[in-house]
Amino acid sequence: MKGLDLFKRPSISRRLVGFSLVFVTATVIVASVILYLIVAGVVREQIDQRLDTQIEGLRGALFVDANGMLAVRTSLNGPPFDRRGAGWYWQVSEGQVRIASRSLAGQSIDSPPRPLDWRHVLSGVPQPTDHMPFQGEQLYLRVASANVDGKTVEIAVTAPQSALTAPARRALLWLIPAMTLLGIVLVAGILLQVRYGLRPLRQLTSSVSEIRAGNLSRLPEVDVGELSSVTEEINRLVEQNQQRLADTRLHFANLAHGLKTPVTSLSLALNPANDPDGEMRNLVDRIDRRIRHHLARARKTAAGGTGLRTAIKFRIDDLLLVLMRIYSDRGITVRCDMDPETFVACAEDDVDEILGNLIDNAFKWATGAVDISATTEGSTVAIIVEDDGPGIAPMTISDAFLPGKRLDETVPGDGFGLAIAGELTQLYGGSIHLSKTVAGGLRCLVSLPRALPPSTWVEPL
Repeated sequence: MKGLDLFKRPSISRRLVGFSLVFVTATVIVASVILYLIVAGVVREQIDQRLDTQIEGLRGALFVDANGMLAVRTSLNGPPFDRRGAGWYWQVSEGQVRIASRSLAGQSIDSPPRPLDWRHVLSGVPQPTDHMPFQGEQLYLRVASANVDGKTVEIAVTAPQSALTAPARRALLWLIPAMTLLGIVLVAGILLQVRYGLRPLRQLTSSVSEIRAGNLSRLPEVDVGELSSVTEEINRLVEQNQQRLADTRLHFANLAHGLKTPVTSLSLALNPANDPDGEMRNLVDRIDRRIRHHLARARKTAAGGTGLRTAIKFRIDDLLLVLMRIYSDRGITVRCDMDPETFVACAEDDVDEILGNLIDNAFKWATGAVDISATTEGSTVAIIVEDDGPGIAPMTISDAFLPGKRLDETVPGDGFGLAIAGELTQLYGGSIHLSKTVAGGLRCLVSLPRALPPSTWVEPL
């Protein structure tokens, strides 16, 4: 279904190719019609010249004999006017007197009335008339008037209609495959043009994915004028996001620095007398390590450290080891299904901060089971944390990310866990979505940028 949705999704290449196909098809059809009409016009001109030559020959050969009858001085029954039923006929009419070609075989043709055209009447130029049927076929007719020794005669010369249409049809048999081949070549050229023209966009998309994966710190310069401004804006956005991340870490560092002295004092105050099993000292040591991490992260950010990559499976295992001890009295079972080779482009302790808050929240509300899984979707890693607790009402989901907002005061907490997780996730270009499971519990979907495994990862320049 996902592949089908991708196929249906609008794209620039499909729009360009679709428009080009329609344009090329229409152009080829129009060009074919125009060429056909040109060929038909040339053939008609040739037939007209042939018929007009015959008319002029008859004009020069007609005379009135001693008996006052029309006659022809020489035979004008050369091919094709010598073949009976060929459709090539000529006829001279003066009243009831008619002289006809040998091809008519004693028959006569009745020329249809001609439309009044003063140019032809005054100049005597042969005039075409409507097509006329004769012996089961259509004839193309040209008629002219002539004055022979004071007598006005009408000269009609015909050609079969097929003499006009057959050459054009034969040309069309060659024209159709030729224009089809031309259309195919044009479409192939358009496909190559679209592929070549959109290559900078694909390269830009790949570079953005590399930034999300942590393999690039900024987009490289492009040699395409239309994309240079887009690249600059994206680089500004990346720099702004990196600055926000640095500022957030600095805030954490300030908070950690403020807690460092009280935690040290608490650690010194604990001893085997007031903490015989050492559990409190272990928790204080864990807090101290977290404080030291944020201080070190602040120093690394100030020094420009890059190249983040964290295997989430091992971080989740460490978190579960601690949370299973904290909530050991709840009897909660945990299922963790993910590939150990799944990496995200985030700092380890930021991953602990994000997932630790979500998993801790799942343990607080779960009735008996917590389910954790992760899948890779392109350049993104989707981490799902589900519990079988009461869940959150859809109308209050947005309130869950408000700092200090607690939806239920009966469960211990300070209301900052989801807010911190959401802010850190957004700083890495990811997102968190809350929803209900089928059983009614809470489902947390965390999307983080994917990082390449160590074997294929390249340190950014």
